[in-house]
Amino acid sequence: MSNPLYVGDTEGDLEAARFAEIPFIYAKYGFGQVSQYDKAIESFEELLCIF
Repeated sequence: MSNPLYVGDTEGDLEAARFAEIPFIYAKYGFGQVSQYDKAIESFEELLCIF
């Protein structure tokens, strides 16, 4: 069984995740900003804690 996630830092990333109907993880360490997200991470290493 797989549980896809979308990790990104822009509104375009958010829109793609919503279109695909999968959770959006906001990478706060990136360059963009988003209006909403399901979870946020401050570093790449934090991604391992989501699973």
